[in-house]
Amino acid sequence: MTSLQRDHARWAAEPMDLSQVDELALGDLWATAHAADRWEDHRPVQSIAADTARAVLTLRHKLEPVFRGSACRDYLELLARRAEEEPAKVTGLGSSWHWHHACFVLNRCIELSYDGLPSAARRFLTAMPEWRVAPHIALALARLVDSSFTATALERLVAELADDPLLADELRIAAELDLPSAITLASVAHPDPGRAELAEGEPDHRLSAMLLYAEFAEAALSQAAERVRAIHALTLPYFADKAFTLRESSVIARAARVALDRDEAWLPPMLDELFLKVSVAPTAAKTMPSQSVAIALGHAIEAFPTPETVTSLRNVLRTLRHAGVEKKLQRNLRGAERGLAGRPEIALRMPLDLPITKPQLTTLARCLEAGFGTSLTLGYEEWSARLASHPFAKSLAGSLIWRVESAPGDSIVILPVTGRGGLQLHDVVGRPVTTAPDGRVSLWHPLSATADERSAWRDRVVALQLKQPFKQVFREHYVLSIDEGAQQETEMFAGHVVSIRPLLGLARREGWQVEHDCGLARTTGRWTISFGLAHSIYPGATGWTTTGKIRVWAGHGRRAQRARLCDMPMPALSEILRSVDLLVSTSGFAIASSTDGSPDDPHRLRHLERLAEKPLGPMAEMRKHALERALRNRDEGDQFVFDARHLRVGAYAIHLTTGRVTRDGEPVVVDLPEQSKLAAVPWLPYDERLLETIAYTAFELARRGT
Repeated sequence: MTSLQRDHARWAAEPMDLSQVDELALGDLWATAHAADRWEDHRPVQSIAADTARAVLTLRHKLEPVFRGSACRDYLELLARRAEEEPAKVTGLGSSWHWHHACFVLNRCIELSYDGLPSAARRFLTAMPEWRVAPHIALALARLVDSSFTATALERLVAELADDPLLADELRIAAELDLPSAITLASVAHPDPGRAELAEGEPDHRLSAMLLYAEFAEAALSQAAERVRAIHALTLPYFADKAFTLRESSVIARAARVALDRDEAWLPPMLDELFLKVSVAPTAAKTMPSQSVAIALGHAIEAFPTPETVTSLRNVLRTLRHAGVEKKLQRNLRGAERGLAGRPEIALRMPLDLPITKPQLTTLARCLEAGFGTSLTLGYEEWSARLASHPFAKSLAGSLIWRVESAPGDSIVILPVTGRGGLQLHDVVGRPVTTAPDGRVSLWHPLSATADERSAWRDRVVALQLKQPFKQVFREHYVLSIDEGAQQETEMFAGHVVSIRPLLGLARREGWQVEHDCGLARTTGRWTISFGLAHSIYPGATGWTTTGKIRVWAGHGRRAQRARLCDMPMPALSEILRSVDLLVSTSGFAIASSTDGSPDDPHRLRHLERLAEKPLGPMAEMRKHALERALRNRDEGDQFVFDARHLRVGAYAIHLTTGRVTRDGEPVVVDLPEQSKLAAVPWLPYDERLLETIAYTAFELARRGT
């Protein structure tokens, strides 16, 4: 990389072997590689040195460099020299590149006491005139110089940030932290753009371990709440979106995330007031004191949800007048409800002596459903107190099937029944059973049962007419063969044509994120799953695309490693495959049911015909099982006949995948009366619009005697 040879158009040599370069060696080469990576007229210079440098820097995609003190000094010196040579490039936001790279190398330096660092830090700060662009990084660099320089730097920053008092207070705390903690705060406040996943998808817990910062978080949120309280009391003038600056919004976001991560007892009432008052104007206007703070709090609650803060988010949504912010917070609410399953010790924290509201029960049900994929497990005593015997949660718990494990391999499946005699546990035929009080309780998953056991529990739920809060006994499950499980990808749902708009809408609700290089991605526990699509998609995209492979990674972000499908716990993998099946079936059916254009559109008709000819998928098959049991003992039951793909009523056939009605092969339209006017509406074991439509259509046709 120090070669002076420039033109190497005819140079032919063996490809460079960089396999021996580890994290520490990469750090040693970092400054030299950046110095040799030359560009002219926005094009890379072609030379042996430059090509070697680019090969070294490409290792950043695989390795995280670690810097000795000397390597950290060399890179800070290089950044300072470039800033001195081109001062026009280090003013305003254009200087952010230099600041981020300085923070990058500081955060990975293992010898912060190296005696060459103070002069390099001082030179860098002298070359960078606008410290307020990255004040936390500037202060961390000043800490490397000496205490006198730190005091001068803090005084300068506080003066420059007089309009951002919350940020000024945070900088005062940063000056009191030890140097590694100050650098950590700088890296969180100014995340490396190359590691943006830490800011959202993989929340950083490092600040939460700092007691001094946790104390600051309480003071900062209290100060923020006092300001919006004064705005609503009209002792401070109200201006839309002016209650806090964007810099202060970031401080509030960090403080809230730390308090939520630590599950501070003082937080719920303070956050409840702050969130509500920052989201609604003190007047009748549809504006709000600070959109940025409201959105930041929504993201924080989604990242670190608690039952109390999820309730606060629900309360804000009920009072919000701003449609754009409401849409964002609705997504945060769904994510928070899913995220509660990952915090079981917090998720079920409900008052044992106070009523539970309907929204809280809804959140609890969604949390339990999300726990299917994360193996949510509770001790028997806690499960009994917080769910099965809880005066307001026992109905919810009593509609679900549970597995109690007394010892490894020794378990029973039960239905809790609470009567005058207290809590009883019944087996699949209704007989009372007992279990050890030190057992572990989890939700029963159909994947863990035999076909006969699944059928028996479905019959039991139907016989008792239990309305389950989510599909459990009729839940689709997916089993891979040994050969399929040994692979790193599966084509189980590849090759389907899907409509992009409904795919994106449902994907967001299911917790998938758009990834331009792979289609959709989702995390569950320590696993990352990608679902490939033939075309790059983005919010607002329309048209169609084709589905691809499902792949699994162990870990998140850049450090994730490809994994075999069988490495993932089978219930978690089954839930992911179920989610993909839902995406494919819903967005594929959307093409057939589209109202765009003529109902006789040839493309739409061909798609309907293809759907009609295919065997029933897992979701349609489960719909068939539910309808067979729900209609079995009805007076009109002799009019209902099931074949491979349809529910038949006389000459009519209702397709179990699409709900399409035909008579002697010709499509017909059945006008249904309003649900309240439907006679003899059947009981159904779970809520699903298509299941209800098929059942209501069948009963309407039977009523007509056709």
